[in-house]
Amino acid sequence: MQHPQNLPRRRRYKLHSLEQQEALLPFVRFCPGRTYRHYWQMPTPSKDHPSNVTYGRECAAHLLQWMKDNREYVGKGLLSRVARDIDFDDRDGRGQWMGFFNYLEIMMLLGADRVRVYRHVDSQHQLYLALGQRLKLEARFRRIRLRKR
Repeated sequence: MQHPQNLPRRRRYKLHSLEQQEALLPFVRFCPGRTYRHYWQMPTPSKDHPSNVTYGRECAAHLLQWMKDNREYVGKGLLSRVARDIDFDDRDGRGQWMGFFNYLEIMMLLGADRVRVYRHVDSQHQLYLALGQRLKLEARFRRIRLRKR
């Protein structure tokens, strides 16, 4: 398949540590003067809008492959870190982030078609409620044990 712009090399993302895995995403980099990664470091956009959209879409595919390879980390804020670092006022980079999010929307629809969305979200609500109750109980028992010492 011929692309008007060099696209990142496709790969798998299963490694031993989360830090190594995230760093392999083509849009994640360390920046000077910052103590943590920047999650939207894209190449300088070209003047060709469709090419920029293609690049953004390809990066979304990398994120989705990362999620498939690292299921245990899904739902832990990676997408919010990406969104935090995008400069939505950068008109030149608009095609890249549009391609990225539009492809994610398409993939979300494909996934949502396979589940009963409201039933699933209800189960997530119950899960997080139970986890919260568990943490409260564990904290309560820790306090009781500390008092007995």
